[in-house]
Amino acid sequence: MKRLIIPAVVALGFACIGQANAAVETYTVDLNGYAIVGFVGSTPEDFARAQQQANGWEVQRHLMLKPQSMKAVAINQSENTAMTRDELRSAIIAAALAKVP
Repeated sequence: MKRLIIPAVVALGFACIGQANAAVETYTVDLNGYAIVGFVGSTPEDFARAQQQANGWEVQRHLMLKPQSMKAVAINQSENTAMTRDELRSAIIAAALAKVP
């Protein structure tokens, strides 16, 4: 029994360490009944996570597991391109409009 518990605890610890560094912010823009969820990453690694989260959301939406009135996009907000809230909102809307349904 000990042989099974120790590796499970170690694996759980590594999983928690990986989650502690995840700094993907989530914003929701409401467009009169249609919502866009924007996952925003501030570093290249965070942007990659944001893309994974947005892709996962879209897969679930296409499988009818998420609301059809919501769309997910990933936004890159690196240190060189810091955005205000209004600029983020505009970027999220632009990314959703540019994305193929």
